[in-house]
Amino acid sequence: MKLLFMVLGFILINAQNETKTKDSKMIIELSSSNDYSSKISKQFPAFTVGVWYRYPKFDGARLELGGNFKFNPSVFEFTYGKEGNNYEVKSKGYFLNFGGRLVKEFRIKKQRIEWISELEISNFFFDGKRIPDDPFPKPENENTIYTKIGDVESISTLQLGQGLRIWRKNIGFGIKTNFTPYRLWYKTTIPNQFNVFSGEATISIKL
Repeated sequence: MKLLFMVLGFILINAQNETKTKDSKMIIELSSSNDYSSKISKQFPAFTVGVWYRYPKFDGARLELGGNFKFNPSVFEFTYGKEGNNYEVKSKGYFLNFGGRLVKEFRIKKQRIEWISELEISNFFFDGKRIPDDPFPKPENENTIYTKIGDVESISTLQLGQGLRIWRKNIGFGIKTNFTPYRLWYKTTIPNQFNVFSGEATISIKL
C-alpha cells in the first residue's frame, strides 16, 4: 500500500511540474454496475457517485485523481475471520474507493476516445452486528487495516479497472470493467479467497 501512495505522489508531482495549461477540470461521475462473484447470493445493480480531478494533458495522456462511493444492494455471503474465530457474513455492500487513473487519448477517424487504466484502494463496509467488538484485533502485519464503526466492519483491498470513454462537449459516456481480489494481503480475515468482477456504464460531467 505504501508503494501505491508513493507512485501516485510521484505522478502527481510530475503532472503539476510538467504541465501548466488551463484545461484542468473537475468531473462528477455517475455509474451503474453489476458485480459478479461466487460470494454474491442475490444480485442487484449497484450505483456509484464519484468526484475526480482531471489534470492537464501531457504527451497524449493525463492523470485523474479522485474517489467514489458505491452502494450495492446485492447480498454478499462470505466467511470473516477475527481474533481466531470465523463469522458468517450476509450483508449488502457499501464501498468507499479512492485512487488514480491514467487516461490516454486516441482517435478513430474523427472520434476522440479515451482509454482509462485505473488503480484504487477499495474499502468494503458490511454489516457486523454478529461480530463482537472487543477485544480489537491486533494487526497481522503493517498492511492490514481493520475498521470498526458501530455495527459496521470493513476490509480494504486494491481494485484494478480498464475502460473506454467518449465526450460530447462536457458530457462523457463510458464503459469499464473492474477486478477486486479479496484476501490480497489478508490471511485470516478472509479465510476463503474470493474475487469480484464488475462491469459498469458511466456518465461523466465536466464542471
